[in-house]
Amino acid sequence: MEKPSLARQTTLGSLFAALALFGSVATAAPAQAECVHHAHRSAAHSHRGAGHHAGTRRAAASSHAVARPAESADSADQPDAPDLPEMQVLKGPGFDTCRAPSLATMQAWYDSSAYRAVGIYIGGRNRACGGGHLTADWVSGASAQGWGLIPVYVGLQAPCVLQKGLAKMRAAHAEQEGAADAADAAARAQGYGLQPGSPIYFDLEAFNHGNRGCVSVVLAYIGAWTSELHADGYYSAVYGSAASGMATLTRAVASRPSFDPPDAIWIARWDRRPKTADSSVPRDVWAHHQRIKQYRGGHVERHGGVGIDIDSDYVDGPVALVY
Repeated sequence: MEKPSLARQTTLGSLFAALALFGSVATAAPAQAECVHHAHRSAAHSHRGAGHHAGTRRAAASSHAVARPAESADSADQPDAPDLPEMQVLKGPGFDTCRAPSLATMQAWYDSSAYRAVGIYIGGRNRACGGGHLTADWVSGASAQGWGLIPVYVGLQAPCVLQKGLAKMRAAHAEQEGAADAADAAARAQGYGLQPGSPIYFDLEAFNHGNRGCVSVVLAYIGAWTSELHADGYYSAVYGSAASGMATLTRAVASRPSFDPPDAIWIARWDRRPKTADSSVPRDVWAHHQRIKQYRGGHVERHGGVGIDIDSDYVDGPVALVY
């Protein structure tokens, strides 16, 4: 899937009042390069994920302000955090793939590669592939192996989406559709054993971000997606291309005070640079362990004698809490 790249630049106080070190740092095989995400897979593509134990911590997050620039991490004027569990954050290399590999394959990769996070597709009308081995037992097993899990939902796409054949948002119903997709994503997440307090990443494919009417529809959908996920106890996140998705979100954060931004972003730019800093998103927005970057697109890698077609990501952001 291809994700947009936009981040708000508003002078509202920032989030993340307290970042508390929680979990333990798991040992990764080779050097842990930063992975960053570029194109996920929808009806004609395949998407891939990001991970967990390469450095896991929990952070208090205030979702409505997470996207906005921070004047001071200790500011007493910071917005109140939503009533959600602490965000579990992972920092390290990850990958995403269209179908969940077997647990045997996941174990072989955990033992012989630097990857520690994996993106998993949990649903959506534009989901390209079946779930593969994905079940609640798979989620539990992969988490027990040490993987950080990044849930991805391929919902309705922009009316001006570049890819053909995808189900699209409707201008008159974008808010209702965003809320309905979020409710479905939350229900599916629970069914797979992904706890409230987990992020769910909406896969937003590349679109014509110069079309103002289309951009307004996208923002209405994402705002409703965020509000509904918060109501259901989950963090909102968006995957998108640096050129369209991230750029759109960034402008919205800067210019639309009423817009409800996602809590985390997944930037898609295939520059082979494993780091979450990107020119499409200012440094002071989504700045507190709230980013993933897909930095390399589809390619086959072999670890532990097993090959998988993956996208490579660098993770410095929230991953799922598993029952």
